[in-house]
Amino acid sequence: MDEVMTMVSRQPGLDGRHYTDPDVLAHELDRIFAHTWQLVGHTSQVASPGQAFTAPVGDESVLVVNHDGAVRGLYNVCQHRGHRLVESDSANLSAITCPYHAWTYDLGGRLVTARGEDVGELCVPPVRLDTMAGFLFANLDPDAIPLQDAVPGAEAELLAMAPDAGQRVLSSRRTHLINANWKIAVENYNECYHCPNIHKSFTTKTVNPGSYRITPRGFAIRHAAQGASPKPSGAAGRVEAGSYGAIYTWPVSSIQCYPGRELNTFRWVPLAVDQTMLIREWWLDRTDPTPEQREVIERDWATTVAEDLSLMESVQQGAASRGYRPGPLIVDPSGVADVHTENAVAHLQRLLLDALGGP
Repeated sequence: MDEVMTMVSRQPGLDGRHYTDPDVLAHELDRIFAHTWQLVGHTSQVASPGQAFTAPVGDESVLVVNHDGAVRGLYNVCQHRGHRLVESDSANLSAITCPYHAWTYDLGGRLVTARGEDVGELCVPPVRLDTMAGFLFANLDPDAIPLQDAVPGAEAELLAMAPDAGQRVLSSRRTHLINANWKIAVENYNECYHCPNIHKSFTTKTVNPGSYRITPRGFAIRHAAQGASPKPSGAAGRVEAGSYGAIYTWPVSSIQCYPGRELNTFRWVPLAVDQTMLIREWWLDRTDPTPEQREVIERDWATTVAEDLSLMESVQQGAASRGYRPGPLIVDPSGVADVHTENAVAHLQRLLLDALGGP
């Protein structure tokens, strides 16, 4: 134990107010969520003209639609009186008609008719979209750097884990309201310091915990581990099908590949300073999972996900305690964390403070 401790340095965690003060969340929505790339879905959901879906990006709703073969992003808000244009998660559209007063736009967002009245030229503001290995990301900032520049190399790494990522389809989606701040959720996700004593199924049936490594770099955090039951290597240059990998992108998105090349994603949506919506999705080779795939999905939800939910809610309560004094984070100076260190938490907190302009 002494030998392990000499390898690490310590730094304090964030003050509790960062997780409990509504004013902090308001600043985060303006300074982080309005300027970063966030996962919204997959190109397979808008493969044909007229296919559309809606997705949250921070405190906004974004409409993603196939307009004559081009995938476009729009603010999901009518320019008349502000009603949401599309209220369902997915739709097939020939035009976009507001449910409130029936003003109608084409699929590019241009107003076609205001029930016969001449109100001039109006367009729904666009939202930038970019793709990574078939996954769609949105950014509310029209001047943001491209996704590939924000997380360089990430697409190649995802394709090494799952070469057919661009051909995957949505096979399962579950949501859960977490009574905790969004940062508690992403910090919990990006450290495996708690894995050996909490996630028994994950560390015995999914990964070899001794091989788990977490590498923060820029706006991405890479996770990698050998599978619990290693499988033979694939073609040259590809990651073993029996390995585990994940790429988290700041602030609230992660794409994972479980052993067997089973792709799945996490999205965390801030609803309030102490409420976060978890969106958990699986992207497989079919819309209806096989019994074996279904067993993996169900086990993940019943074990790893469920185990984390109670942890995060307890941390939220503790962050609000008068008795909470942020303790040290255990950080390995090498920059790479294992199941004994929490480098990524320190990295996330630096990204946060940099975005907000200091403590």
